[in-house]
Order: sequence, then structure tokens, then C-alpha cells
Amino acid sequence: MTMYYTEVDGTEPTVSTQVGGIKYTFTNESLTKLIEEKEQLKIELTQLERKFRSARFDVREFFQSRYETDSDEIVCEVDDVNNLLINLETEALTRSWSATVTITATVTGIEAPNAEAAQEILDDAFEVNLTVDGDVWVDDVSVESVHAES
Repeated sequence: MTMYYTEVDGTEPTVSTQVGGIKYTFTNESLTKLIEEKEQLKIELTQLERKFRSARFDVREFFQSRYETDSDEIVCEVDDVNNLLINLETEALTRSWSATVTITATVTGIEAPNAEAAQEILDDAFEVNLTVDGDVWVDDVSVESVHAES
């Protein structure tokens, strides 16, 4: 590693060093910032190391508490597994769910010459969009009543 001290890069002194064939030049301010960032990274790395060790302990404890020496299987509840996963700050196990949904709507302002024409317009006008992953099948859309607005 070769280090250079120079004032060529302006009025502020700089320090240059070459590492792995790449030359780096630092001002006093940029060198201070680099050192501060390095110290912050060391702190973050230490915190992550503690978190990883804690997670390892939690996983081992989870299975150890359910382990019976006379069995080759470990039995646990999905809720217990999900609690472990959530404690490890990851997503819980999921399952697929189905639902029957009723949509009630009031439509106003339909221009038509009579109630039958208004009903025909409405019979083909509804569309159901699902904004989450999943499939939707519309079993029935029916117009229950049509009446003139007052």
C-alpha cells in the first residue's frame, strides 16, 4: 500500500492511497466520514451477529423443547411454527382461504326510457375486480329492483 500526502487537489490537503490497483483520494472531511461509516458498520455487524446467534438459539430451543429421545419425529403445531417464524422476523406459514362475498350496490343516474331498459343496461354493466392475489368467480349478479328517481 502506497500513501501520498499532497495539496495538489485544491486548497484542502488530501491523502491518497492505492489498494488493489485502485487509487483512492480523501480530503480530511471524506476520510473522517469514511471512518465514521466504518465504525457504524462495525456496530451494525455486531448487532446482526447477536441477532443471528439469538435466532440460532431460538430455533434449537424450539425443536429441543418438542424433541423426545424415544422418537424420530418432532411434532409441533402450525401456530407454534408461525410464532417462531414471526420471532425470527420472517413471514408466517400461510394457507389458502376461500370466501363467499355478498356485494350490495345502489346505482343512480341510469338514463333509460323505461324500467326494463334500465334493467337491461344494468344486467351487463357489473364487473368484479379482485385487488389481491387469488381467483374470483362471479356466481350471480342480479338487479333486484328498478324504480324511477324522484
